[in-house]
Amino acid sequence: MKKIFIFWLMITFIVILFADTNEEYGFQILKINSGADAIARAGAGTVNSGDAFAFLQNPIAALFAPYKAISISQNYWIFDTILNSGAYVNPKGKSSFAFSYRYLDYGKIDNRDDVGMVIGEYHPMDLIMTTNFGLRLTPNHFLAINLHGLYQKIDTSSSLGFAADLGYLYKTPIKNLSISGALKNLGSTSKMNEEKIKLPISGIFGFSYQKRWQKFDFSLGQDFTKNIDDEDIKAASGLKVTYNNILALKTGYKFNYDAENVSFGFGLNLKKITFDYAFLPLQEGIEDTHIFQLTYKFR
Repeated sequence: MKKIFIFWLMITFIVILFADTNEEYGFQILKINSGADAIARAGAGTVNSGDAFAFLQNPIAALFAPYKAISISQNYWIFDTILNSGAYVNPKGKSSFAFSYRYLDYGKIDNRDDVGMVIGEYHPMDLIMTTNFGLRLTPNHFLAINLHGLYQKIDTSSSLGFAADLGYLYKTPIKNLSISGALKNLGSTSKMNEEKIKLPISGIFGFSYQKRWQKFDFSLGQDFTKNIDDEDIKAASGLKVTYNNILALKTGYKFNYDAENVSFGFGLNLKKITFDYAFLPLQEGIEDTHIFQLTYKFR
């Protein structure tokens, strides 16, 4: 089964590499990270982070959450849009279950007639509900899936859809080194204005390494991503340093992105409560992004 899945993963990734990038793809919310931890680290190396939102980056991450937790985040995204998200993760040793919602509010937009006169306003929005299931196949091989329910509304038109993410992780013979991959946003939608919305399929390959030294924990990650609506392969590096399991400092860097590069953040762990913050400075005159996250752990 593992060989079949890996083969299928490679074939699909190759298809994405050579896909036509001139077509238009919707539901771009599927490509936005919700968790402050992932955004602070440029999305790299989060499979072992334990963050409640990490399974949205790669479904396999829910299996490595150290505890059952519920988390909410507020993401002040570009152009005055706001992304509200919530997640619940429940690791069970050999299996895992997780759930999340993401609501993207585009704000109010003027509705104009053919000559440009304002005749009203409308309120576009995206809503995604996600369920995650993960399974440890062997001590070194892990497999997981995300199932998404999609809803998008623009003015009086709307669309429903479904999508799935598949994630895989292999613990290598090198201690603390893991290799992971994911295929994301495979699915379909109903028609909006007589046309189906094409989903932004993506493939991710990466590795993560963890090391403990005295009271410090280091987590390093490197990811490579190919989106079906982009000709270029993108890369991201992330680093997290945690002192005494209380204070975590995080940073990341994205390569080959138009408006993103460096990112920063921190996390403060207070027994059952964790507070996370991420800052993403954007280029080309786009306003910077701030993400706040609060997590409660059921210990």
